[in-house]
Parts: sequence; structure tokens; C-alpha cells
Amino acid sequence: MLFSNGRWIIPFTTWLYPISFLRFMRLQKPIAGFIFLALSAAVVNMITWWKMIPVPTNVYFLITGLVMQTMTLAFVADRFLATRLKGILPTLVFPVFWCTLEYLSSLSPGKATWTSLAYTQAGNLPLLQLTSVTGIWGIIFLITWFASMVNHVWAQNFEWNKIRKATITFTAVAAAIFLFGTLRLNLFNPPFQTIRTASIVQARNINADLKTCKWTDAKGLNQYSDEVENNLLEKTQQAARAGAKMVLWQECAGTIPNHEEGEFIKRAATIAAQEKIYLLMTLWSVPLDFPKHLVENKMIIIDPRGKTQSIYVKNNPVPGAEPIVKGTTSIPTLETPYGKIAAAICYDGDFPNFIRNAGRNKTDIMFLPANDWKEIDPIHTHMAITRAVENGFSLVHPAGPGLSAAADNRGRIISSMDYYTTNEQVMYADVPIQHSNTIYVVIGDAFAWLCIAGFITILISVIFRKYFLQLNGIHKKEDANQKMRASLDLG
Repeated sequence: MLFSNGRWIIPFTTWLYPISFLRFMRLQKPIAGFIFLALSAAVVNMITWWKMIPVPTNVYFLITGLVMQTMTLAFVADRFLATRLKGILPTLVFPVFWCTLEYLSSLSPGKATWTSLAYTQAGNLPLLQLTSVTGIWGIIFLITWFASMVNHVWAQNFEWNKIRKATITFTAVAAAIFLFGTLRLNLFNPPFQTIRTASIVQARNINADLKTCKWTDAKGLNQYSDEVENNLLEKTQQAARAGAKMVLWQECAGTIPNHEEGEFIKRAATIAAQEKIYLLMTLWSVPLDFPKHLVENKMIIIDPRGKTQSIYVKNNPVPGAEPIVKGTTSIPTLETPYGKIAAAICYDGDFPNFIRNAGRNKTDIMFLPANDWKEIDPIHTHMAITRAVENGFSLVHPAGPGLSAAADNRGRIISSMDYYTTNEQVMYADVPIQHSNTIYVVIGDAFAWLCIAGFITILISVIFRKYFLQLNGIHKKEDANQKMRASLDLG
């Protein structure tokens, strides 16, 4: 479990650790087993998610030591329900309940899809293609079903006659999934055009300067704003002259007092018009009277004429970590000579349903800047790449400090740049102008709801099965008594 998620991910361990937990729970008394597993999970979660969850220390230990142990309930459900079922049904209890718990927890604004098992498999491209059909929920289901299957085979002492049907069914489904993914990666790739993009992250020395004051202190930021602005505009011009037609800055690149915002946008628009580029500039615009008025974390899209086409304010602030205005507008989409583009900001990308709006609009290229930190490099970038596969668009994702990447709509990385291994500020990528229709865009989280319905059905069937067995037992007892009375009367 220590290496199955969080800071140190070894992908195959994600498939393995639930097997031992399931086996242990089956061999213990339910309450004792639950307490032991919950305590074990609490200790591991406190270690693996350290500095990855941006909350105060006391809240962090509350979340990792208590709240996250709700996932242990999936092992308890298997202990109580799977042992009362026959055939392949026992193997489905654990995956449908785990998927149910993950989906319901993802609806929380404070969590989104963070901690999902699915993102640990981002490097497995054939498997990742499943998200184009089921979203991340299909991958979660397959991982946990595998653990449940192994435990089922183990519980049946590996006797083929008892495990044949379940084993063949799982193997066939898993093989079909990987075959589908392999074919999608290799056969369904029509010719496409590309466009050169440039992703710009903030310079290390400027980041160091900005850390000397609070990000909500407009007066403190004022002394560094000229350096911030000049560096970004210089790198933008450099990127344009290197052939970039679209230039995107990392989230919060323009960290400035809000009274400088207007003049800064004018300067940026002038360069966009001179160089004939689309510029997606990001601002962290701090009012002098904060917190009376909150910070605006936003993106301004400027076209090659120097005209502002869209102003987008981040819709999903990180709860407790971002004292910002909450945006209310939908994801901006823009028709360009280089295809349809769309944009969102950082934490927006951790909500699959929110980003699905870009998929519905048949976006060719999604621009998703982020402002990460060392502990979430590279997992947060893997989350963004998963959105590209789900929705069938190419992705441009500058993340400073973090892993910047550009990927196609199959999740293949075209270009990458890690803030912690290079001093470069600009990442270039020739990105495919290509939208691919996906089933997930149409059906959304239907697979997750199917798991919820499946778990409810299993729960009801177990409850009523027990009731019918009791009722049947009463009837048999009455029949026996009647026979005994008839025998006595006959005697």
C-alpha cells in the first residue's frame, strides 16, 4: 500500500495490495479486522500523502488518519456480503463498492478525483484508453476486480471446477479491454495537422523572489511586478519568433497587484498582434484591499489581432488553499484557423464532469495550465493527461513548479519539461489538431452509477436471501410438524 498511490507509485503494487487486505479481512472477526485495517491504512496514508494535500497540519492528519479510511469499508463489505453469494457475484462486491466510494467522494469540492487508483496507471496506455468509454471508473473497477478475483481463487483453494467460470469471465473481460486499448492506440489514428505551441513557466529566480512575500500582499508583490511582467513578455516574444502560433503561460504566471493589470494586458496584446499569435496569459491579480476583495485567478485569451477573445476566472478554487474569486462562466471555447481550442485552470482539470464540457464542444486542443509543487509532480500531470483521453482532445499543460507536458488524444506525451530537472522556461510542442469522439463524452459517469446500482442490488439480494432462507426454514419446520401430527393421528 505504501507504494500503491501518493508520493511513491510503483504501478503494479496498486493491483497487489488489496489482495492481502481482502484475505486478512476474510480470516478475521469483522470488527477486529476492520479496526486493524483502518489503523494500517491510516498510518500509510499519513506517510504517502504528506505535503501532497495543501491543508494545515492538524487538518491533514484528520483527513489522512480518519476520513480516508472510509475506503476500508469496501473490505468490510466483501467480508459480510461476498461470503453469502455464489458464482461470480462474490468477486463483484469489492469492485462495485470501491468504485461507488470513489465516485461519491469525488463529488466533494475539496477532493475531486484526487487519490483515485486510476491515475496510478497513467503510464499504461492500452489500459488508459478504457477511460474514453467508462471514464476513470472502469480502471478502478478492473484493478479492484483483479484483487477480488485472486482472493476468490485463493479462498477456493485453487480448485479449477470451483473457479472456472469466474476466472474465464475475468480473463476474457481484461483481455478485451487491453485489446481495445491496443487497437485504439495503433489502428484508429487518421492523418492530422499539427500546430506549434509554447508553454511558459515562471523563472526560478523570480519564484524565489515572490516567496519573500505573501501571495495575497499586493504591496509586497508590487516590488517584483516589473520583473514578472518583463520576463513573461520577453519569453512570449522569444517563443513566437521560434515558430509558436499559440503561447500559454503556467497558472498564476502574472502575479501582480490588480491596479497594474490593465496596462500589463495592453503590453501583452501588443506583442500578440506584432507576432501574430494567440496568447493565453494567466494572472494572479491581487487587490490592495484584500481580503475585502478577493484575488482573481484568471486567463485572458488574446487573438493575433491583439483583441481579447475571452476572460476566464478559475471555476474550482482549491478549498482552504486559494483565497480567490470563484468563476461562474463555462469553459471558454474558441474557433481558430488552427482548430477549436478550450481552456481551464489547474484544479478545474481534476473534475472529469467539468472538463467533459470541452469534450462535448468537440475541442481539438485543451489548454490546462497549473501551478504545482514538488510532491505532486508527476501525478497531477497524469491526471490532466487522463482528461485528454476521456474527452478526445490534445492537451497543453504547463505546470510550474511541476511537470509540464503536451499530449495527444491517446495520452501519448509529445513533449515534456520538468521544473526540477531543468532551468528552461519554455516548452515547445507540435500538437495534433485533432478531436476524437469518445463514448465517455456521451454517457459521462454512467459506469460509476452502474456500480452504485450493482452494489445496492447485491445488498438487497443478500438481505432478502437471508429472509427467504429463514422463511423457508419456518415452512420446512411446519411441514415436519404436520407430518408428525398426521403420523400420530394415523397411529
